[in-house]
Amino acid sequence: MEIRHMYARRSGKVLALCRLTMAAMFMAGIVFSPDVALRNPGITRILAGGYVFWVIVLACAAWTDWWYDCRLAPAAQVIDFVAFAGAIYFTERPQGVLTGPFLVFGTFLLLVALVRWGTIGVATTGMGLFFAAIVPAGMLTLGGAAPDPLRFVRGLICMVVVSMLMLWLASRQRGRRVVTLPEPAGPPGARRNRVLASALRQACLTMGARGAALAVAWGDEPWIDLLIEDDGRVTSERQGPSALSTALAMPAPPTLFDRQRARRIGLPAEHQLVIERSTAAIPLAEICGVNEGILATFSSVSSQGQLLVWGIPAMAVDDLPWMSALVREIGLALDREEMATLAKSSAVAEVRNALARDLHDSVVQFLAGTMFRLEALRRRLRDGKDPEGEIVAMKEALRREQAQLRVMIDRLRRGEDGDRAADVTEELRSLVEEMSAHWRVHIRFDGQTGPLPVPIHLAYELRQMVREAVANAARHGQCSEVMISLHHDGSTLTVTIADDGVGFPGAGQLCQPRSITERVAALGGRVRIAEHSNNHLRPGARLDIEVPTRINA
Repeated sequence: MEIRHMYARRSGKVLALCRLTMAAMFMAGIVFSPDVALRNPGITRILAGGYVFWVIVLACAAWTDWWYDCRLAPAAQVIDFVAFAGAIYFTERPQGVLTGPFLVFGTFLLLVALVRWGTIGVATTGMGLFFAAIVPAGMLTLGGAAPDPLRFVRGLICMVVVSMLMLWLASRQRGRRVVTLPEPAGPPGARRNRVLASALRQACLTMGARGAALAVAWGDEPWIDLLIEDDGRVTSERQGPSALSTALAMPAPPTLFDRQRARRIGLPAEHQLVIERSTAAIPLAEICGVNEGILATFSSVSSQGQLLVWGIPAMAVDDLPWMSALVREIGLALDREEMATLAKSSAVAEVRNALARDLHDSVVQFLAGTMFRLEALRRRLRDGKDPEGEIVAMKEALRREQAQLRVMIDRLRRGEDGDRAADVTEELRSLVEEMSAHWRVHIRFDGQTGPLPVPIHLAYELRQMVREAVANAARHGQCSEVMISLHHDGSTLTVTIADDGVGFPGAGQLCQPRSITERVAALGGRVRIAEHSNNHLRPGARLDIEVPTRINA
């Protein structure tokens, strides 16, 4: 397992192994080979031996301690530079500057800069290599051992090309790590706990960790949900406000920590490490009894949380970008779940409002009219008149209302009506007859003579709006006559309802009937209310409804 993980996310160990191998083979080849002329054999062998010893120290640090591996990286790069320049000066033959093993050495330095510090590191290292080659070559020239100009320029060009390729590769490495969380079972919007459990399992698999923990605070709720997986065993609990609440509210980059030695390495941005010694408490690690691991915070629209992972084989700073990708994906998954919840709530609220409008504009208004008719029936009975005609009329009105309710229930069961069309002129004519008999008011309808087919849902909405407007005019406007006109200009359908009642008090936007306004807004139209002059003492009211329409052929 150690070897497999080393090549997955263990760049420090790989670089140390490459440096050790190169130092042993490269130095042995150029120092002890009889084909290489040394400028000062004694000093050269001492320096080479010292460099090999230093490389062994770096390899031990990389293999045993992530803290020292990270802290010694800048010093290792500087010493590698010195070794590179010294090798050119002390061991290079005049005919071979920047060729052979030196090109490999320079490439190695660029690779280290790429892995450790990204684009800026590669650019800086490339410039350093250029000057590290120029200066020793100049010293060789001053010492009377001038290199072959053609070979020197060719080697220098090779080093520049390698630097440019590494710089391009560094720019390509800016992309973020990608971690995909498995899609949990269940309908979106109702699986928040499953999302957290899936994220916890994926964190252990991605990091190769023994255990992981998620602590999440939801909005303004006082408690914290804590989910822990340790050696495959998952436990969950809910905690009250504590020091963990404060920690969750403070965003922090992915951090590799060792509580016993007070060590921390954070990754606020790509290739930007913050190395520090800190004794600050880590509440989630204390709860889980973890001394060494990686911690990162995340947030979503309605939550703040922390992810803690521990028991990672050969843990190193290379794990920090993957931790960053994990918490980013957890936050996005919770956002998607929250959006699904809001969408479901919005859909339910829309259905409730639509049902409330339909019941208000149909059943409620019909019952109000029926109460008026029952009061009139009582007066007829009290006056000794025959109630048979009125009873038959009320029975017929109840039958029609029952049919309308069945249509509404059928629409709710079937959903959308598709592209079916209805003749809105005929719909309104039949409605006028019903409303005139039900409210005991005279209603005149003025519409085009031929059929006017519109989508069935639009015909239904117009029917409900006219029904509500007439009921309001009869109940609240105390009118005796209502005039309804229907006009279509090719793209807009206009319905005007005018009455001879008392009108709207302070007619305008503030007194617009809620049900009608909501229906018109849903159709993308507009409503205008104004006083209606009818040559009587009472001002009356006028309601203009304009809605866009698609006329069916």
